Amino acid sequence: MKRRLLTLLLTLVFCVTSVAPGFAMNADDLGGAVPAASAVTQMSATDKISAMEKMLYGTEQAGALVGRMDSLEDDVYGTVTSDAILDRIDNLYDYLKGSPASNEAGFLTKLNAIEWQFNESMSGGPAKTRIEAVEMMLNGKIDEGSLSSRLEALANIAFTDGVISVESVTLPKDSVIKVEFTEELSSREDKAGEPVHFKIADNVYVNDVLVLPKGALGEGTIKKVVQPRSFGRDARIDVDFTHVYALDGTKVPVYIGDLAKQEAKTAAGAAGAAIGGMIVLGPIGALGGAFVTGKAVVIPVGSTTYVQTMEDTTIQGMVYQGK
Repeated sequence: MKRRLLTLLLTLVFCVTSVAPGFAMNADDLGGAVPAASAVTQMSATDKISAMEKMLYGTEQAGALVGRMDSLEDDVYGTVTSDAILDRIDNLYDYLKGSPASNEAGFLTKLNAIEWQFNESMSGGPAKTRIEAVEMMLNGKIDEGSLSSRLEALANIAFTDGVISVESVTLPKDSVIKVEFTEELSSREDKAGEPVHFKIADNVYVNDVLVLPKGALGEGTIKKVVQPRSFGRDARIDVDFTHVYALDGTKVPVYIGDLAKQEAKTAAGAAGAAIGGMIVLGPIGALGGAFVTGKAVVIPVGSTTYVQTMEDTTIQGMVYQGK
């Protein structure tokens, strides 16, 4: 009976904190990111647990909040701590998210850096699945133990003494980034409001600090789809690129500005196609004509274009150390 009352009281605490003003965005399933440091003070305990679950597993888990927190700690630390529940949530959240101003790589930064060190590319998805994939690649099996200890073991293989040198730097506003579509877009099939997924096509450095690794994911939405019209006017797909994920999981706001358009025009030459206010370059071996099937517009997987950053963004990047 006492245990039931305690659970009810804790649930009430979580509910009260969840109605605080300034609701912050949660982690996204594909990016595996946790909200930026500026949003931490606005997040409720419930939001933080959900964000951590999405980062580690890809989806929010079911069950009572205390039980979910126990499972998170057990998976990450290999044990359940005895601190006050709100302190436990804050401590684990801070450990997973890390701090751009810190001289030590956070959990997500370490995982991204390890993956990049082995493949010179970064994937997206749940952190637990990504750790397992690297283990399978190296050892042919999935290791046992806590996620934190397994991550440290991988760091020891990837880097000298397991040390990942990180530095907090500023990615300047209007930095131009080459991006690649990871799924086909079609004026026949897709509609306004649907998500658009893409990835960074080339590494982006600030001096010798890697901030946007090749393969890091980005997201946007379809703003408008215009169907074929009279006088031979083809269909059009307007894409609103919103953000890319940095090495430390920070969301970097992006858009198609004048610098991005000019870079795309320069790179395209005769092999690009103008679609919805942007120049899209076809995959290797494809010409501009591949984008038009009859009067419909198709943007194939592997097509590239350029975006630019909307503002200065502080990122915990990795100091390049060679392979």
